[in-house]
Amino acid sequence: MRVSARLTPKDIESVDRTVGRNLRPATTIDADAWIDNEGRVVRVRQKIHFAYDPDIEATITFTDFKNATPVDVPAAS
Repeated sequence: MRVSARLTPKDIESVDRTVGRNLRPATTIDADAWIDNEGRVVRVRQKIHFAYDPDIEATITFTDFKNATPVDVPAAS
């Protein structure tokens, strides 16, 4: 399954102030995540768009999964 979103630096700043501020020169960020049949994120791609500079694209692929790492659900805000 693939999940996609288009975000702005302001969207990201509402979750992580430092990262959002660092992304202020960007206009939008396209993010895609691929999830396998076991619910694991196996690939993440981000493309950061700028008004006057070339885009930056980064892809991370995860393989060779070992033991599960527990993750707590964030508290509702």
